[in-house]
Parts: sequence; structure tokens; C-alpha cells
Amino acid sequence: MNSISSIIKFIIGIVFTMLFRLLHMPLPNLEPIMGTTIPFARKMGKYAGMTFAFLALVSFDFITGRIGAWTVYTGIAYSAVGYFAAGYFAKRKLKLKNTIPFAVGATLFYDALTAVLFGWQFGQPLSITMMGQIPFTLYHLLGNIAAVGILTPLINSAIVENKALDAVLDRWIQGVKTAVS
Repeated sequence: MNSISSIIKFIIGIVFTMLFRLLHMPLPNLEPIMGTTIPFARKMGKYAGMTFAFLALVSFDFITGRIGAWTVYTGIAYSAVGYFAAGYFAKRKLKLKNTIPFAVGATLFYDALTAVLFGWQFGQPLSITMMGQIPFTLYHLLGNIAAVGILTPLINSAIVENKALDAVLDRWIQGVKTAVS
């Protein structure tokens, strides 16, 4: 797989994540960023993991017209998740015994950090922010556990580690190079 193929796969992953988020799933906080970031971070490294998570979050806010200060700090928080995913999964397989603990820890980190910043942004007392955060985080935990259980293996096999897709992309890239030259 060459670097252009990696970039195309990366873009396919971002588009998939965006489309999934746009579907407005019936369960609150069932969003695919955690589940799709992990295989890209594991395969492509910490900076790709950071970039994937950041773009997956920020692009949604941009497309839906919901950009605000929260876009910056939630994007940075998810970037940290992508960075740490690469390190955590560098020597671990994408098995439930590894993905679920990572999702739980990363979700708690993300929700604690963004809750404090969100509350501070709107002048909410910390106690009220944390009380409101409890049900949100419980849903977010359930959503991320489902995402890493379902989406992580799906994205890994269908996009990230898909040798047939590599072959198709390599042939297509070679055809484009030939046509251009």
C-alpha cells in the first residue's frame, strides 16, 4: 500500500464517519468517532490518529453549521484520544478485551475534560455541570462500547486492512499516473 492509498483510505474513513453521524441514530451519543479512529491510529500512527479524530469531529460541526468554541476543545480532546489510541494499540490486537477498556478510559477522559470546558464556557457552576454530565457520559460510554465492538472491526477489515481495496486503489492510482503523464 502506498501513501496515496493510505490518504484515500483515510478520506473514506472520514466520509464514513461523517455520514454515520449525519444519520442521527436513535440512541443518544452513539457516534462513530472512537470506533473509527482506533483502527486508523493503530495502522497509521499517532499523528494520523490525532488528525483523523480531529477532522471527524470538526468536519461534522463545519458541515452542520454548529461551529463554536466547543469545536476547538472537543476537537483537541478527541485528537488526544487518537494520539493515545496509536500508542495503546501499537502492541495490542483489536479485540474486545483491548478496545472496550480503551473506549471506557478514553470516554471518561474526553467527557471530563470537555464537560469542564463546556461548563466554564457558559458560566455554569462545576457541580451543575457534573450532575448534567453523568447521564450524558453513561450514554456516551454505551455508545462508544458499541462503536468499538461493531465499527472498529468493520472499519479495520473493510477499509484499513483491506488488501483487495489496496489492490484496487493501487491500480486506480497507477492508471491516473499513466493518464497524466
